[in-house]
Amino acid sequence: MNGLPQPLSPAAEAYLDAFPKGEIVAYALTPLDTIGIPVWVVALFPEDPVLDGIMPYGVGYGETDGQAVLGALGEIAEMVFPTLSLSARAKTRGSYHKLVGVLGGAAVADPLTLCLPAGSPVDRDTVLEWVEAQRWADGSTVLVPIDLAAYSAKELSSGYRPFTTIISNGMGAGPDLEWAVGHGLLELLQRDGNGLLFRALDQGVLLDLPKDVPASTQALLTKFQAAGIEVMPKFVTDEFGIANLYCVGRERDGYEPTASIMLTGCGEAAHPDRGQALDKALCEFAASRVRKAFAHGPAVLAERVAPPNYVARFTARAGAAAKSSDPRALNAMREWSRASSADLRHWLADTVHAVRSHKAFDTLPCADVPSGHVRSKLVLDAVLKQGFDVLYVDMSPPGAPLATVKVIAPGLEVETMSYARIGERNARKLLQRDTGLVGFGEFTAQRLPIRLTPEAIGRLGGMPWFDIGRAAQIVGPLYPLYREPEAHHLAQLEGQP
Repeated sequence: MNGLPQPLSPAAEAYLDAFPKGEIVAYALTPLDTIGIPVWVVALFPEDPVLDGIMPYGVGYGETDGQAVLGALGEIAEMVFPTLSLSARAKTRGSYHKLVGVLGGAAVADPLTLCLPAGSPVDRDTVLEWVEAQRWADGSTVLVPIDLAAYSAKELSSGYRPFTTIISNGMGAGPDLEWAVGHGLLELLQRDGNGLLFRALDQGVLLDLPKDVPASTQALLTKFQAAGIEVMPKFVTDEFGIANLYCVGRERDGYEPTASIMLTGCGEAAHPDRGQALDKALCEFAASRVRKAFAHGPAVLAERVAPPNYVARFTARAGAAAKSSDPRALNAMREWSRASSADLRHWLADTVHAVRSHKAFDTLPCADVPSGHVRSKLVLDAVLKQGFDVLYVDMSPPGAPLATVKVIAPGLEVETMSYARIGERNARKLLQRDTGLVGFGEFTAQRLPIRLTPEAIGRLGGMPWFDIGRAAQIVGPLYPLYREPEAHHLAQLEGQP
């Protein structure tokens, strides 16, 4: 075990005790920027052959080194335990219709409610591979497609092809199930809320902060100011009584980032308490800057902070990681690596860094949230009250005092602008905004049918299409804001050390 700061918290020790055998390597990314907010990498080089091809690591951040390390360990848990669990778990093959005929409608998740990619051939008669999940409301068992439960392709049966690109959105970890499920659900709400309102579709709603922000927030803002960085906290939505916001920013005149890619940094947050949301977004913004420079910037930056031979060992293990399977992300990141700071500023000027209106920060939701358990209860109650079904696949290590889950909430949507995953919710939002991305009429090679239930089609007044060509045009050179290649793969392919 190398590099972990001492002493570790009991929560951090619990993660380490639960991990499979292997070498832990930890080090700080904090020195790559001048902000000074702690950011740490913790990596696990496991001995278990089941994890061959998986490179478990996490990038954590916080107001202290201990918080940053704990966050990184949680991310390792979200990578390791799905593979150890799902690869050995019994799976059911069959179509939705067939399984419903045996088990009943409440016991099988309808694929037409799960945000299929536009134009997908999947319907209720498609044979899929299913794993067991639990319904939070009553503890009943529900089959869900492994396509959404999996963290990586390692968890799929041989020869099985998922109906969408595997993503980690909805993973949650914590000291128990309630904490972990609330964590995963909050991530789903964050992405459901911001997916069509920031990045290439940034609405430019700048949050005006009061002069008397809490001391913790002021300390973070002071660090950015001293580093010459203009911080731009922006509003997304307050749906579900959740403060959904994000932070971006740029160097002020006379300052330059360590690496130009730092200009694309973004910190996201969704939380019932606006103050905690803002602090998280600020810390994650700082972490995003150094993480991107470390993972996709010049190789010399990684060498500055990582132990000798770390990057070579990392890339040797990470070849089968799910994130590396998106060639568009790799090609787009290659273009970013060749771009100057001026180029990136130009690409971001009308989107990420644009300001079109203002909103008072004090108008955002502000619940009393003293703990992760209270946070989870508030979030779960709010979502269930709105009629959403909350399902979770429990991948917790046996006997360990911690939980790891994948949360699936049919009706919440992610990855519309990257993987064209879209359902009734985002179709309605885009129709109301008249973006040209969604409409009715003839389907073409670019305008693909949005896969919906008959009931949803009726509510919308017909089966709409999603224009993938228009989406690609809007995203333009900003695709790496949505999906990134695996860390260090670009440097490896470019022949750098």
